[in-house]
Amino acid sequence: MDDQEVQRRFAEIAEGMSFADLQGAMEQIARARMAEYLDHPRPELRHPPRSDTVVFRVRADVVGEKPPVWRRLDLRSSMTLDALHDVLQAAFGWTDSHLHRFSVGGDGWDHEAQLFLCPYDVDEGEDDGVPEGEVRLDEVVAGAGDTLHYLYDYGDDWQIILRVEEVRTGDRHVPLAVCVDGRRAAPPEDSRGLEGAALFEVQGDPARFDPDEVNEQLSDLRFGLREAGVPAFVISLIDRLRYLPGSEHVEAAARALLDEPPALDTAERDAALRAWTWFLERAGEEGIPLTSAGYLTPADVVEASAIVPSMGPWIGARNREVQSGPLLHFREALIHHGFLRKYKGRLLLTRAGRAGRDDPARIWDDLIAHWRGVVDGTHAVGGRSGSMNAEYSQAAAVGLLLMVVAGGRFTTRVLDAAPQGEHAEGEPSPTLDTVATWLTALGWRRGDGEVRGHDLYEETLRVVLENLWDGPRDRADRGDMSAAARLFAREVLRRA
Repeated sequence: MDDQEVQRRFAEIAEGMSFADLQGAMEQIARARMAEYLDHPRPELRHPPRSDTVVFRVRADVVGEKPPVWRRLDLRSSMTLDALHDVLQAAFGWTDSHLHRFSVGGDGWDHEAQLFLCPYDVDEGEDDGVPEGEVRLDEVVAGAGDTLHYLYDYGDDWQIILRVEEVRTGDRHVPLAVCVDGRRAAPPEDSRGLEGAALFEVQGDPARFDPDEVNEQLSDLRFGLREAGVPAFVISLIDRLRYLPGSEHVEAAARALLDEPPALDTAERDAALRAWTWFLERAGEEGIPLTSAGYLTPADVVEASAIVPSMGPWIGARNREVQSGPLLHFREALIHHGFLRKYKGRLLLTRAGRAGRDDPARIWDDLIAHWRGVVDGTHAVGGRSGSMNAEYSQAAAVGLLLMVVAGGRFTTRVLDAAPQGEHAEGEPSPTLDTVATWLTALGWRRGDGEVRGHDLYEETLRVVLENLWDGPRDRADRGDMSAAARLFAREVLRRA
């Protein structure tokens, strides 16, 4: 049926209809067309990531700018799109002050395109796309001529097209991004519609562009952390804290994360996990009996106290669990991490507990996975996901891990006569009070006051790190961390 026939048939149907009837019919047609548009799923245009690492040489052009504004970049194929966002912000001199999105198959407003969403859109419940942090560059471009769209600032609507010019050989050690060349200054933030003197006032010389300035930004610590596989949330916290007074420990932790961690041999790992495996072996097939009040029996408290590291400095009889706080907290941590469960007055092995009893490497891997989930925000500790308590625990966990990576000790002014720990060289080392200062600077409060070091003794992560130790701790260690605990913290924070 051609267009003329459609018009003739419509005229026949409409003849004799009142204006109200005709208006209603048109509204039904419009609703049907809109429903068809909204129900039409977006295409899936990704392809599997490469097994090797290459370098994509791309030219990124700001759409519609005359004279042209562009950058030529060498990009590591394995980078995720959230990292590419940071690269483009540096390349075009923007300040990440607005929302953005990537797309393939069309620009960010095209319903036929596949969208990759910024964290804010994801947090606001936008589900018409894939979170950009879950997508690698080599999943959306593959060879010369392929294009990727980038939209920055939904109001000013700066559109950038990245076109692959060349695919070069590389390896996982190539830089994340290098600016090769480019032309002209990018349009400044919030400048859409400005012309002449008004534009010059915020932009300066429009012809000026220096790739060395971009590469200086790309060599900043936060890009190195991305190369090391540090999660975006951790980098964001580091970036906020490293410019505040007293941030030298944050900088030290961040730089430690840049280096490849030393290997932890099997004997060291198993020794650090001895308290964990003791409980799993003690549970056996029958479980560990509990008293009618739900505590370990006095005999088990005596035996466990000689094994659990944090009980080393404890003063007391060590035969009642209710009066042995470090032991009780450690036993609760075993349940919290899913190795043991309470059932009919006994502590029984879970599936994860059985696997860990037979192979201590499974305990290590499960603990790493658990705390990576906390750091990523996919596993809530202090409350339901998205709650203020869970967000506080996420920030506190990152703070504790950074402190340990930086060589810190689990002491506070309340628990230690000295206000600071010290490194072997005599330099002050970070403590729980340091982490409390970080959290306070980030805007967190406990009750009506600032976060204090002793507040962090409530965190389950402290119990984990303090008990990664090869035997009972000594009072003289003053809250030091074992080599295994420091490697554990680096593994949680560093994914490469």
